[in-house]
Amino acid sequence: MTPTTLQCPHCGAANDRNYTTCGQCGTVRVFNPLAPAGGTPTTTSTQPHHTSPPTTAAHPTIPAPTTPTATPSAALAPRFARDVTRYLCTAVHTDTQFARRAVEQILEEPRRAVASSPGVDLACVLRHALAARGRQVRRDVILTLLLLAMVILMAATGDLALPLILGLLVAWIIVAAESLTVHYGVVSGQLKRENFTPDQAPQPLTPENRRRIDAIEKRDRGNVVVFSPYTPFIGYGRATNTWSFALDTSRPQQGEQVIPFTVHQLNDYLAAQVGDLKLPGVHVENLLLVNGADLLYGVDDRTRAEVLPDTDGPPKERVSPDLLHELREDGKGRARPYLAIRVTGWSGELAATLFLRCALLSDHKMLFIEGSSSLLAPVRERYRIADQLLGSPTFRQWWNLVGAAALRAPGLLVRSPSSVIAGLFAPLTEHRKQRRQAREIRHRTFNYGASFSIRDAASDHLYYRYFQELDRELYAKTVEHRVLDALVEFIEDHNIDSSDLVQRQTTIYNNGLYAGGNMTLNDSAVGTGGSIAGIFRRGQTAGTPVTPGRTGPPAATPPAAKTNRGR
Repeated sequence: MTPTTLQCPHCGAANDRNYTTCGQCGTVRVFNPLAPAGGTPTTTSTQPHHTSPPTTAAHPTIPAPTTPTATPSAALAPRFARDVTRYLCTAVHTDTQFARRAVEQILEEPRRAVASSPGVDLACVLRHALAARGRQVRRDVILTLLLLAMVILMAATGDLALPLILGLLVAWIIVAAESLTVHYGVVSGQLKRENFTPDQAPQPLTPENRRRIDAIEKRDRGNVVVFSPYTPFIGYGRATNTWSFALDTSRPQQGEQVIPFTVHQLNDYLAAQVGDLKLPGVHVENLLLVNGADLLYGVDDRTRAEVLPDTDGPPKERVSPDLLHELREDGKGRARPYLAIRVTGWSGELAATLFLRCALLSDHKMLFIEGSSSLLAPVRERYRIADQLLGSPTFRQWWNLVGAAALRAPGLLVRSPSSVIAGLFAPLTEHRKQRRQAREIRHRTFNYGASFSIRDAASDHLYYRYFQELDRELYAKTVEHRVLDALVEFIEDHNIDSSDLVQRQTTIYNNGLYAGGNMTLNDSAVGTGGSIAGIFRRGQTAGTPVTPGRTGPPAATPPAAKTNRGR
């Protein structure tokens, strides 16, 4: 029997089963992206945000708290998308450079934040990355010994051709054996859809790495995003478009008096209205975004104390609701709270996120609204090979792997000594890096922000299905329409003149462009004769380039659409 109430994972209060914000503690409900459509809704716990006092007749738009009653706790659905996670595990096993970046830029950076990505079991991917790096290091050691034997044989016989031919042949066998082991021992054996089990990922050999991954797993579940690059939305994909506008909230409707409101009431109302969409995979949460270079001197003392209590350690993954409340009230600090509204589809491969920020300025007379949309595109096709492998290779698949190994073997053989030497001197290199970072911290120049996201690095520039392209527009447009509609409703409920806002809303709906009035548009589609949506609809037959909007100089032309996806 379907329960009529759901228990808040944070405070245990009973709420209506369709609730979005807990009436007792204000926790934003998370609609799990992996919950089955039509099934019992499931929730996961997020950091509660500040809620305003119970409303009176003067504030009809904010629901009053409900009375807690005893009810069974809702079962928690899986947090991560299995397909995306196993594709990334495949990537670290089949792409040496990808595995090296994952280990060096995440595991070996204990002072920096970790970029979280929707739908990714980061701890599972990192465990596979460590296993892949161990196997790749062993391969390089064997190739180095082979190269040394070739040099000795050449010096002893005075013949260059025979040792070279024999050495390349043996190197080919070594690389081919490793490739077959990876594809049919690891990928086909552990990462296919029917036998993938994240809990059975290979455990790190050293206690230090085990503790490090456990710490990363906890930090991956927080409400703080500490970024290093210019764009703050690291881990959530490429920015597709940004928009903003200012609205005079001191101008009442004719014959009415403006009802005052707080920015927290508006934030909660928008969260509730968007969560009520009931789209599969809707996820609403409050996040604090801050650049890692500002933690030592750019933020106020309280923010620094909560986000970075220890300057020699990494930033904290979670801050208190009171801090989010204060920073949202201020609206102008370097650490800024955002309402993140994400819709996830295609088993987690497509995730459109709208980052929304509201600020009341000029003695609460001017409302500033900012929206930034990001898109996580599908994972690259070569990382999906687990879906195409059989239990054992056909002759064609065997020949393709062996042939590819022949092309890779000479390069791996030549580069193997440098890889081995780098591994031998790794402790010294790590010691020097830690000393350099400690010096940067003393000089207040160290950036604690994450600069690498596994999910972003694995994303392609192409849609692989026509419906993915349409669903991206469905997700983004539906959320933006609901946000603007809810904003108009909230403004009108508080007797504020909404004529300017309605006019801008109509322009957006009719043209798909953010223009007019005080609105600003940052998108390269302007002047090209097409709307933002038009960029995604230009005619490709087998794959459409994901060409997000951008600011500044034009980015490089995306790769051409793929016309043959068969193997």
